[in-house]
Amino acid sequence: MELLVFVLFSFLLLHLFCCISSTFKFYTKLVCYYLVLIIVPSVTIPLSIFRPGDPKNILYNSWVVHHIVVPLFGVNWKVRNEERLKTKEPCILVCNHQSSLDILGMMYIWPLLSPCIAVLKRELLFTGPFGIVSWLAGFIFLDRCNSEDARNTLNTKVKEVKEKRVKMWIFPEGTRNDNSTLLPFKKGAFHIAVQAQVPIIPVVFSSYSSFYKVCEKKFDTGTVVVNILPPVYTDGLTTQDIPELMKNVRSSMLNVLTLGANYNPTKEYVKHIDIAES
Repeated sequence: MELLVFVLFSFLLLHLFCCISSTFKFYTKLVCYYLVLIIVPSVTIPLSIFRPGDPKNILYNSWVVHHIVVPLFGVNWKVRNEERLKTKEPCILVCNHQSSLDILGMMYIWPLLSPCIAVLKRELLFTGPFGIVSWLAGFIFLDRCNSEDARNTLNTKVKEVKEKRVKMWIFPEGTRNDNSTLLPFKKGAFHIAVQAQVPIIPVVFSSYSSFYKVCEKKFDTGTVVVNILPPVYTDGLTTQDIPELMKNVRSSMLNVLTLGANYNPTKEYVKHIDIAES
């Protein structure tokens, strides 16, 4: 009984401090979020350990995030044009990278993508349970300090993407960027798409700045709109076409990101879709 009273009193006190100080609230929620990134994989590792390398292993984590973690932190995800993610064909998904909160968005929409593997920086392999569960799901870890090794690693996955009809999720900026814009894209995702002759599907997470901003020590509740843009087909393209391909994909994503969460790009791309599907 005394323990229950202590726990309830602690929660009430914590809630009071969060209401009084936005900075205290920011650090409290951030610490809780990173604890979740440790606890959830720790729980799901035993479920995945007998199927190492299977992309479907990550669906256990997705279920927990979707039903428990997202409501807990009050960050809602609204997906537009989700039918574009349900394709059974292999493809390369490119997404803007704002912060570690991107993991929530990825896990929220992952059931629509499965089977899918993500390309992550090598350092994340050594982040305890998160790194282990990502490895068990067949995720790819790249050494950003060794571009040649990273390129060779990606090249070896081209055959797997096409033969096993697996989707691949890549952050083409290569690092986080929370300035409501896009950094220059790296070529890896586009090389794979052209080499495998599979389409690129751009994914844009709307800016988190209205509810989450590190420099302002702000972490409130909010809604993120996930815009799924039409596929960009690479049939017949060669390595010489990659710079123009990168430019066009980045431009379309930047347009959606800049115009904000209320912007729905569907009408703008109707003509493009009709041409691509004809």
